[in-house]
Amino acid sequence: MTDHNHEPRPAVEKPNRWIGPFLLLLVVGIPIVILIFSNTEPTTIEWAGFQWKDAPRWLVLLATFVAGLVLSPIFGWLWRAWRRRRRRLADEAEVLRRRTEPDEEG
Repeated sequence: MTDHNHEPRPAVEKPNRWIGPFLLLLVVGIPIVILIFSNTEPTTIEWAGFQWKDAPRWLVLLATFVAGLVLSPIFGWLWRAWRRRRRRLADEAEVLRRRTEPDEEG
């Protein structure tokens, strides 16, 4: 048998990284929950020729917030992809310009 003389590593103290997201959730989430549950009266929704009478307003607000949570990362991804593409096209145009301009030495 082999004898492993490994010293136990000292425990590394990790910072509390959960407190920031938790506070953000409280600061943003609590007013949203209050807004949703304080609007209980029905409302009428009309969109693209469709009409929903007596729709619960809390359901409309909740659907709006969920749609925002789902769509914001998608739009962020699209924005970053567009910016990368624009930067790449500008870099390619710069390389092409450098290749086509006459040399200073000639």
